[in-house]
Amino acid sequence: MKKNLEKIFTLASVVVAVILIMVLIVTAFGGIKQEDFDNNLVKGLLFTLGILYLVLSITAVVLVFINADTVKDVTLRTDKGGSIKVSANVIYKYVKKACAQVEGVKCQKVLLVSDEYGVRLKVNVKVVDKDVIEVETYLRTLLEDLFRNEFDFSFSSIEFKVTALVPKYQANKEEIEAAVAKKLEEMKAEKVSAEEQAEDVAIDGEGENLEQAEVAPNAEDALEPAEVEETAEAVASEDAAEEAEQVEVADEEPAEADEEKE
Repeated sequence: MKKNLEKIFTLASVVVAVILIMVLIVTAFGGIKQEDFDNNLVKGLLFTLGILYLVLSITAVVLVFINADTVKDVTLRTDKGGSIKVSANVIYKYVKKACAQVEGVKCQKVLLVSDEYGVRLKVNVKVVDKDVIEVETYLRTLLEDLFRNEFDFSFSSIEFKVTALVPKYQANKEEIEAAVAKKLEEMKAEKVSAEEQAEDVAIDGEGENLEQAEVAPNAEDALEPAEVEETAEAVASEDAAEEAEQVEVADEEPAEADEEKE
């Protein structure tokens, strides 16, 4: 019901606001002149729209912030002969009394809210020097048992909200400092390892460059025997040419001697 009212009033306020904005725009562009506003009917309409918009807006805002789902009593049993109800104040006192049984827990606020599944119990508590999970489990079990056996009633859900807390756990500074020091050492070791790996990669790169530089002279040395063979072949060809020339000269000398004898 509350949500439907919110939608209705919000939509109505938007419609009125659109009408007023349209009137202002038309007036700004000269569609409505100053003389038209001197009419009592126009003044009355504008005044009525303004008041209506103000009322609708205030109502919509109030509906947004009002918790209409809270209940003032809880129906325990209903039959043909009648029904029995328990007021919210009785339940509040009962819940606070139950919380007082738990050492280190103080009940600050109790709220009953109706939903589609039934009645929901909301409890705000202050926890002092207690484990929160342990307190929540104990209180839930305690309240369920009390309401089941006292009123024969069960809530759809029980919600706890810790509004103040004095923690039970106290951190050991020495252990924390030791853990921090260990983490810092691990981080430092990882950093040194990363630097060493980078150095190894650089050294490997330099080694590859040196191997390539050594391979180049060896290739040149490998070419030297071929050059020696070419040189030897050239010398041998020159020697052969000289021997051929000497043979030709030797053949020519007897021929010249014969000619002189004749």
